[in-house]
Amino acid sequence: MQEKDSFILDIKRLGINGEGLGFYNRMAVFVEDAIPGEGHVISIDRVEGKMAFGTSQEIKTVSPYRVTPKCPYYFECGGCSVSHISYEQMLKFKRDLIIESLERYTTLPYRQFEIKKTVPSEKEYGYRNRSQLAVRKNLNDAFVCTMLKAKTNQMVNIDSCMVQHPKINELNQAILKIADELGIAPYQPKFNRGVLRYLVVRVNQENEALVCFICGEKNPKLKELAKRVIALPEVKGVYENFNDSKREGVFFGEETHLLEGQAYIIEQLGKIRYKIFPNTFFQLNSSQAKNMYDIILKACKLSFKETVLDAYCGVGSIGLYLAKMAKEVIGIEYNKDSVAAATENAILNKITNARFLQGDAVQLLPKLISEGIIFDVVVVDPPRTGLGEVFIQSILDAKISRVVYASCNPATLAKDLEILSAVYQIKHITPLDMFPQTSLVESVTLLELKK
Repeated sequence: MQEKDSFILDIKRLGINGEGLGFYNRMAVFVEDAIPGEGHVISIDRVEGKMAFGTSQEIKTVSPYRVTPKCPYYFECGGCSVSHISYEQMLKFKRDLIIESLERYTTLPYRQFEIKKTVPSEKEYGYRNRSQLAVRKNLNDAFVCTMLKAKTNQMVNIDSCMVQHPKINELNQAILKIADELGIAPYQPKFNRGVLRYLVVRVNQENEALVCFICGEKNPKLKELAKRVIALPEVKGVYENFNDSKREGVFFGEETHLLEGQAYIIEQLGKIRYKIFPNTFFQLNSSQAKNMYDIILKACKLSFKETVLDAYCGVGSIGLYLAKMAKEVIGIEYNKDSVAAATENAILNKITNARFLQGDAVQLLPKLISEGIIFDVVVVDPPRTGLGEVFIQSILDAKISRVVYASCNPATLAKDLEILSAVYQIKHITPLDMFPQTSLVESVTLLELKK
């Protein structure tokens, strides 16, 4: 197969990035904007080893699940990759992504345990509670928010993003208008010069907002900008952060100051309240996060007698949610700022049976066990890279009765489950659509120690 080759390709399934995947002479061929069940006339753009990447020239067989994307930036931006597929069908495809990962990376008899239907998001659009967009000037010399086009270095001007909370879109435009009026220069990456580099806005379910200007240079006009922004409806706090890194995609620098208003906003999931700061991690889809935590809570099977290990605990969002049903929760997190936030959140909720430790779970788990602590349940919510073999071995050695694994990557989940299955039995996997209009799928897996 060579570049510019053209042929008809039957699309068999979705790739992990939402592209259609077919096979031609035993070679995997990926095609953007293609849906399983369709036949496309494609042209090959490039060949990489046993994979090829092509562009559709014509759809010979159109899927009944194909829809017209609602977003005007859909094909230009690439931030959302599956808006051309009906939502109900996309939920099924996300479940299929987990099955395909199990087939590809494991020898597990996955038909012997339950893989549940994908839990839909309450909102298909307007669900993202946080945005961090680059600030530039367009050809008309007007301030605009921009987004990096997927798989490129090209910036796309975005007036309004449909997956972001409407309040975020509203505030972005209002803040840029004020910045323009004040004559605050936007950042110029070519020269590593300019003031306003990124605009970060976070909102909670009460529409309260926290704003942070990420700046390449210090400027006294930022204080006036903050005074005018705090006067906007629902804005509760305004920060400035200085980032003089020449690398694009690095958002927060080391120096952060509160300019106006309060230091945080509160997000509430169920009965638990969380302090949200400009740069702390929190799930981007608040209502779906509650659904995930409810699934985790049910999987833990707590009866007020259990000691729970919350590994990769972050700001304590999951651990605190479980504490009401546990004897004790011990969270482990490497980032010291997150540990401090988790402790603050425990105090905020008057939770006294949860404590959070800073360090590497690989080292702390054996240490805690050597001190006589017996864990009944371990909850893990690792980054996309997964748990890692060393920490998995720590779990296997500890023989903790129950493991509840929250994952954002089906491939690394599958690889980790293959190792864990030596000692644990997989009971069920529940996929969740945390990020509608994208190919990303979250899941919660329950594993129990084999008898």
